[in-house]
Amino acid sequence: MALAGCAGPSVTLPSAVRMDSLAVRQGDLARLQSWTIRGRLAIQTEREGWTVTLHWVQEKEHYTLRFIAPLGQGTYELNGDVDTVTLLTADDQFLQADNPENLMLDNLGWNVPLEGLKYWIRGLPEPDVVAESLVIDDRGRITDLRQSGWTISILRYVTVAGLDLPDKLFMQNDRFRLRLVIQDWITAT
Repeated sequence: MALAGCAGPSVTLPSAVRMDSLAVRQGDLARLQSWTIRGRLAIQTEREGWTVTLHWVQEKEHYTLRFIAPLGQGTYELNGDVDTVTLLTADDQFLQADNPENLMLDNLGWNVPLEGLKYWIRGLPEPDVVAESLVIDDRGRITDLRQSGWTISILRYVTVAGLDLPDKLFMQNDRFRLRLVIQDWITAT
């Protein structure tokens, strides 16, 4: 039942042991609703690329993401919840929308799939969205996932507060390639 929201025709679960491990992990990780991370995010399009330092504070449904560009190029801060999202730009413009992806795309030229990323960053598939493919390792951890038009590869995990959490992810769709390396995880339940 834990896989009902993500099971698709090409889910790779070679053994019942792996399936049990994944179900247990999903329950433990779903309880993690608040966290802080600091890391580096690289965004690549066909023509351009950016690298920023990322500070992400998630407190249940509310989030704050700070994107800090190198060499004094500025800081952008994205704040939101289920109803609205705001973007404070490097030149102190205050912009508002009901969708973070469109707000970032319209004003920064790139986006981060936040709705899915808040799950993928914990090593979970996004609930209620079909996963086109799902590959897990012997410990029940997701290594590869295709969901919402994105291909997600979790290349490395780190243990924090007894949980194995991703600390190196690659994500791509037909327009963007994202590489996220998390340097610090702080969890709160």
